[in-house]
Amino acid sequence: MPSVTISSKRQITIPAEVFRLLELKEGQKLMVEVEGERIVLTARPLSLTKALGGVTHGLYGSNTDQVDEYVYKERDSWQK
Repeated sequence: MPSVTISSKRQITIPAEVFRLLELKEGQKLMVEVEGERIVLTARPLSLTKALGGVTHGLYGSNTDQVDEYVYKERDSWQK
């Protein structure tokens, strides 16, 4: 397991093998979480749209006709 050292400016350097393995990009943001005695760094997606793409797949229907029907029903309910 690679280890890192905290600098006097509270900075760490991510080992090159981890950087490549996770396909991180220079300047990319990481989310920091504390879990007990652990620090967990999670790469934020470069594109939120790509990260969330397909999340609602099938939620409103399995084809465009079903999705359209759902939307029309919702719009009708707003006008009542």
